[in-house]
Amino acid sequence: MIKKSRDTVFAALALAALTVGMVSAQIQGVITTPEGRRIEGTIKWLPRQKAYGITAKDGNVELEMEPANISELQIPRPRELDAAIANIKQGNADVAVPVLEKLSVDYLMLKWDTVATRYLAEAHIKAGSAGKALAVCEKIISANPEAAYLGEMAPPYWQALQSLKRTAKLEDCLAKAIKSGDRRASAFALIMRGDVIAAEGETHEITRRSLRDGYLRVITLYRSERDAQPEALYKAAKGFEKLGQTSRADQLRTTLRDDFAVSEWARKG
Repeated sequence: MIKKSRDTVFAALALAALTVGMVSAQIQGVITTPEGRRIEGTIKWLPRQKAYGITAKDGNVELEMEPANISELQIPRPRELDAAIANIKQGNADVAVPVLEKLSVDYLMLKWDTVATRYLAEAHIKAGSAGKALAVCEKIISANPEAAYLGEMAPPYWQALQSLKRTAKLEDCLAKAIKSGDRRASAFALIMRGDVIAAEGETHEITRRSLRDGYLRVITLYRSERDAQPEALYKAAKGFEKLGQTSRADQLRTTLRDDFAVSEWARKG
């Protein structure tokens, strides 16, 4: 059973506000009430009513339920989502964009809209459309300001800000993420801080700072945040290579290949 996260609710509500009058596709799933009642059937979000419409599997009974009356919402992961994510990682971001746009609407308030929107922003960035990525993220952030530095949406939002050279706003978001107490957010913020420093130039001093204040902090202080480790290891190895410290770079690459072989960063070498 999958519980609705705070980030999911905030992000989905933001999308709902932007699609008033639009009814999402009907999706199979299971709703559980606070009393423990399970209702299986076809579920859709009704933006005008701000409620779920459920056609129960047994007897085709049609119900409307507000989110406050639902304790858990179980929705199978859409198959198209993984294919779209794979296309992004393989360099086919343009192919992924229309799929993710559709999923973000079809799964409105049905858990996977947040994930689809997060990868939609990433796809726009990789397709060279940082402005579109920023617009996607800001629709969510307008309803939930914390999404600028916490949760799934934050890293692609930071990437868009960096691409558009909105450095002051980016630094503010990174500072909030690092101070938030959320270890995952802090880890990814430190990686982005390393990127910001590295973008200042190619000198050894700049490279050392990007390692010291960014990538190495993640590797040494945030080992439990395994999602962040592959990127930090890859970028730290590149940094040591620039400094001529090839043995240290090789050591980090070995860790990357051995511990995170299936990550996209390991595939990059």
